[in-house]
Amino acid sequence: MEYFEYYTALRSEILEIISGVENASHSFAWDNTTPNWVSKGKLEKLFSKYLNAARNFGLYVVTRHTECQNLNHGFYPTSNNYGFSIPYRSDEYVWGGGQMYQGSRLCTCPCSNENIQTAHSVIDDVVYDKKADLRQCENLEDILSDINKAITRSGNNLTRSAIREYLLLAIIKINH
Repeated sequence: MEYFEYYTALRSEILEIISGVENASHSFAWDNTTPNWVSKGKLEKLFSKYLNAARNFGLYVVTRHTECQNLNHGFYPTSNNYGFSIPYRSDEYVWGGGQMYQGSRLCTCPCSNENIQTAHSVIDDVVYDKKADLRQCENLEDILSDINKAITRSGNNLTRSAIREYLLLAIIKINH
C-alpha cells in the first residue's frame, strides 16, 4: 500500500464515521442517533487497522512497561504487536517522544515468567524506523493521534462535538 492509497482509504472511512456522529435529540423518546459506544467501537477498529498498516511506512507503537508487581522488573521492558523486539531507546528507531497512551492497563508485563496479567503503568510510545520517511511518519502520527483522541472523547455521556472535531482535524491533516 502506498501513501496515497493509505490516506484516501483512511479519509473515506473517517468521513463515513463522521456522518454518523450527530448530536443527541432533546427528546429521549425520539432519539435515534448513533450512541457513543457504537462510534467508539467503529473508531477503535479504524485506529487498529490503520495503526497496523502504518508499520509498512516505518511507524510503530511500542508499549513501555514502567511498573509492575514483579520484583525482577527491569528498566522499561517493552512489548508490541509486530512479532519482533524493539527495546526501549533502541538506536535502530527514532524515539521522538510521541505517546498514544499513558496510564494503568491490565496486561502482561514482559518480565512476568508466568504470563499473568496485572494492572500496571504503561506508556505507548510512537517510534519510527530510521530508514523511513520521517516527515511522513510524523504526519501519520498526528493523524492517528487525532483518531485516538476522538476515541477517548467517545465515552458515554460525553459530547459528540469533540469526536467530530478530532476527526475533522485528522481529515484536514490528510488533505494537507
